[in-house]
Amino acid sequence: MKLYGHHWSLLAVCLLLGTSKSWGVNFDTSLLAGDSAKSNLSRFYEEQSMPAGIQEMDTYINGDWKGRYPFVFTDEQNTILISKTEAALFGIQLPETTEETQDYTLEQLVQGGRYDVDVSTLSIKMTIPQSFLLRTEVGYVPPESWESGIPAAMLSYNTTYYKTNNKNGDKSTSDDIYAGLESGINLNSWQFRDSSSVRKHAGSSLKWENNTRYLRKALPLYKSNFVAGDFYSQGTLFDSVRVRGVSLASDINMRPTSQQGFAPIVRGVAQTNALVKVIQNGSVVYQENVPPGQFTIDNIQPTGSAGDLLVIVKEADGQEQSFTVPFSAVPGMLKEGVSNYALLAGKVNQENGHYQPEFFQGTVEYGFNNLITGYAGTIASEDYQAYLLGTGWNLPIGAVSVDVTHANTKLPNETSRGQSMRISYSKFLDTTATNFTLAAYRYSTKGYYSFSDSIHAHEGYRLYQETLDKQTQGSRPNQETTSFDMNTWDSMRGVRPKNTFTINLNQRLPENWGTTYISGSQRDYWSTTPTTREYQLGYSNAYANISYSISASRVRDGKGKEENRYYLTFSLPMNLFDNNVWISTGLTATDSHYQQSTVSLSGTALEANRLSYSLSGSNQQGGQNMASANLAYRSNISTVGSSISESNDYRQIGLSARGSLVAIPWDVLASNEIGNTMTIVQAPKAQGLMVNGDQSIITNKDGLALVPYATPYRKNSITLSNTENVQGAEVIGNIANSAPIEGSVSLVKFKTDTRSSWVSRAFQKNGKALPFGAEITDLDGNALGYVGQASVLYLKAETFPESVVIQLNDGDCVINHLPENLDGVAGICQ
Repeated sequence: MKLYGHHWSLLAVCLLLGTSKSWGVNFDTSLLAGDSAKSNLSRFYEEQSMPAGIQEMDTYINGDWKGRYPFVFTDEQNTILISKTEAALFGIQLPETTEETQDYTLEQLVQGGRYDVDVSTLSIKMTIPQSFLLRTEVGYVPPESWESGIPAAMLSYNTTYYKTNNKNGDKSTSDDIYAGLESGINLNSWQFRDSSSVRKHAGSSLKWENNTRYLRKALPLYKSNFVAGDFYSQGTLFDSVRVRGVSLASDINMRPTSQQGFAPIVRGVAQTNALVKVIQNGSVVYQENVPPGQFTIDNIQPTGSAGDLLVIVKEADGQEQSFTVPFSAVPGMLKEGVSNYALLAGKVNQENGHYQPEFFQGTVEYGFNNLITGYAGTIASEDYQAYLLGTGWNLPIGAVSVDVTHANTKLPNETSRGQSMRISYSKFLDTTATNFTLAAYRYSTKGYYSFSDSIHAHEGYRLYQETLDKQTQGSRPNQETTSFDMNTWDSMRGVRPKNTFTINLNQRLPENWGTTYISGSQRDYWSTTPTTREYQLGYSNAYANISYSISASRVRDGKGKEENRYYLTFSLPMNLFDNNVWISTGLTATDSHYQQSTVSLSGTALEANRLSYSLSGSNQQGGQNMASANLAYRSNISTVGSSISESNDYRQIGLSARGSLVAIPWDVLASNEIGNTMTIVQAPKAQGLMVNGDQSIITNKDGLALVPYATPYRKNSITLSNTENVQGAEVIGNIANSAPIEGSVSLVKFKTDTRSSWVSRAFQKNGKALPFGAEITDLDGNALGYVGQASVLYLKAETFPESVVIQLNDGDCVINHLPENLDGVAGICQ
């Protein structure tokens, strides 16, 4: 194609534009009204660079958004800094530096790549060679960047008081006091932990019971924990028992995997304002006052990875029901080349136990490939040896594991040998593990004893021998003593299972089909003890605005009698005084008859829904009527609750409180929730800032706040936002990140501007107002503020500047002897 002359000219202009770095565009200040045109506003249009200081920027690496991070823009051109702590969260291999500085420049981070700063969108886009990217899942932080936290002492508490008065008969009173205490001290990377409870029942004295007490240290490079003291052994492959000793074991939470383990959910139905106790391995691990109706407890922290949960529901009229929630774990599937291990040496330290054998336990799991994981384990003590070998298969339908355990048990008059075979199934249906299935079947031969069985058998023999000795001391010379055998010993502690089947299912069904759950177990025994069955199952869904659920469970009453109970409930949401409320009705029945119907009103009120309440009335079998009320209030320092109920036969009251306390040098902070891994926010002198959008977590006058939750070994983002009561210093940048180790107390620091503010007034020497928008600096050129309307000066500085400079297009002017407020004589700019 032939090019004409004007085409050549156009091409030349395009080439010229293409080779030019940039075209500067100046804003015509003459368009401003009045004397505002005299203001020196070049800082807003002459260059597209950020002013010196800290600025939060959206950060992209190779097109992937990594979050918002604080960058330090310096006066030096193209020198932008970020701290090493923040850079460690980018998921890249950090460059090695010989400098002692705690900051990286962007030039160092891109490592041969490039970066672009977009001022208009407040974003930084980095292009980094693929070889420097760490191949980890989203949110995972490399071990070298985990934070041990600061020295701190902590206490989490969950307290309940429950009292009933019988109106009839002897008019007896029954009360129950419980305080679950989780305390600890952190010093560098060492953590001391104590889990204890204080209990008092009617007619008994106050009892202190220790559950665990140990020293722990995380070993990030080995993805393991060292533990010494009183704790529970891992129960993935063997029974979990309370021991006193030392342990070195892998921590699956330290690995970049979405499968973080399984904790049981306790569901049940209360007929009245009831007291719910959750017991594992003979220790109360959780207790809570609940209102009438269905209840769900999903925040239980079991003491071991196995050991069924016994749930006791004590009603206001004194009746009790109980059921068992099966709890066990399937050996996790591991990626190729990944291994888990656990080594333990110590002695058994069961509560109220006299038989305390020393033993060694070791387990190992190894991923041979993406399909097969193998695992093995052993327990060795003087009177007991067990060897386990198993394999897990990662099938499309889920994880299936098969293992066999051989055990030799030496008892006082006999040595028993036997095997136990187990097949387990587990499947995570999504990455959040909200839907989890666990099913396990175990068959044990008659001669098989688990480690727990052997301990109880020895205890049973000891008790039986004591009985024999008492009989012998009181018998005549030629009188025969009672003989004993293995079944007699076993009867002292129950019986040994033959077949055991357990299942836990929490399944969210396809759209509009609702959700269902199943939890249950069935056991038969080698003795003549009848087969035991326990189960809970339920289904819930919604039609229009009406939610409904139906559930069934098998429970035992206070006399050991078992019965099936059924519960049907409907719930309708409404609006009352701009607050959400729910009206619910429920019906309870047993195998043989109607038991109770209930109507309740529940909802939330006050600012940020701090107050939750429930009012209910019920009609019980035999014409008995009952009314109850429950309240819970989330203050900034604790969550407190109360309950009251009354019927023709009894009156009940209850109180509760839970929260956390953390002491650091010269400060004690409180939170309204129970915490394990916690974060302290520090924004010096910035009072009234809200943390993570939670109006119950507000910085105090010193700019401190306690956040009781954090996900260990993952990136945790902390955001600050203003409230109506903000005062004091101004925060610079409102987002920070941390990656704490489990149990740590991290300190997240925000920079604040602690300078004081003043408002003054000055005029030009001809008496006219100073130009609107003009920048104000001190004599050294440091920015102090700007000129507002009506020649008002807005200033911010450490100390009040008596002399300032006004930046003008036609020459700067200086104000000497500036008044500290608007009441004084206005200054003159000369």
